[in-house]
Amino acid sequence: MFTRFIHNAYPVFVEEGFELLSDRKEVDIFSEDIDVVRFIKRHNTILYIINFWNMLNIDYDTFFHRNASYEKKLREFFEQLNCSHIIVLNLLITEEAMEFNNISEFHPGKDIYSVSWIVQLPTKKILVNKGDTDEVLNVKQLVHKVFNIIDPTYESEEENFRKYRDRIKRKIPLKERSSNTVLTYGLIGINIVIWLLMELNGGSQDVNTLLSFGANEPFLVLKRDQYWRLVTSMFLHIGLSHLLYNSFALYLFGTRIERYYGKIKYLLIYFISGTIGSIASIFFSNTVSAGASGAIYGLLGALLYLAYKTRKEIDGLNTYTILVMALIGIGLGWIMPSIDNAAHVAGFLSGLFTGKTLICPWSKEK
Repeated sequence: MFTRFIHNAYPVFVEEGFELLSDRKEVDIFSEDIDVVRFIKRHNTILYIINFWNMLNIDYDTFFHRNASYEKKLREFFEQLNCSHIIVLNLLITEEAMEFNNISEFHPGKDIYSVSWIVQLPTKKILVNKGDTDEVLNVKQLVHKVFNIIDPTYESEEENFRKYRDRIKRKIPLKERSSNTVLTYGLIGINIVIWLLMELNGGSQDVNTLLSFGANEPFLVLKRDQYWRLVTSMFLHIGLSHLLYNSFALYLFGTRIERYYGKIKYLLIYFISGTIGSIASIFFSNTVSAGASGAIYGLLGALLYLAYKTRKEIDGLNTYTILVMALIGIGLGWIMPSIDNAAHVAGFLSGLFTGKTLICPWSKEK
């Protein structure tokens, strides 16, 4: 594995400006019998020497004595090298578990300073000797790059930490913005009162009654400019089952949105999603339509985004559960012809986008 590591490390280090330091033929560095491969690079007034030690051929004591001998030779030629300092980085390339036998002490004032790291090939880890610096130029990043060439699936600890940090950065805290949910109960109450009034004036399933109370109808909206129907239709329900279903859904999602988005953002999500749902309805349906479904699916979309961003359950509902509920509801809309699925889909997407837009300022809070 040492030979394979050197094969991949050679072009990486040469590209970074290192030069091979050897009195042998260049091909010898790829031999399995070689004990050490040296690279050199001058940066400002400091001379860096990187030694790749093949610990399959030598033990730690042998390395220690040979490195001490090498440092002694460097001291003899130090003045001729025309540099202020020499830093020798020893990379002990091993396939087995290995530990340092001594504790190093960093002395920045020394002319020649030796640093030793253990590079474990099977685990792809770099171990730094206690007391040594853990960064020399960008050698650690270069070694990780070599690991990635050898194993494209490899991710360094630094990369894993960066991804984890980015995930934490993207994550937002789940905070209550409202101590009560009176708006949700208020909307449910308004829907019930209007439904009762329709029942007393011809019935909630009568087309004329629905139109007189402000139901959505393509011709009246587009040709008669009765755009207010896009909003008033959100408070009308066709039959008792429609009212009960939407009231339960509004309670289920509305209380959570009101509590965690706050009342103003809750109303924005509700009416923006409901209005866009009504607009979608007149373009994809030629019949009279009514109901708060577009607004409710908007609340569901905003709740989905909130659960995703916080990575937490929203009072028992997590991202997966909310997504499944949305998919089931929209899926049933394609099967049952009486359901205004255009309003559902448009409302859901509107709520998802509006919820995302309204959450963005939260990330600036401390």
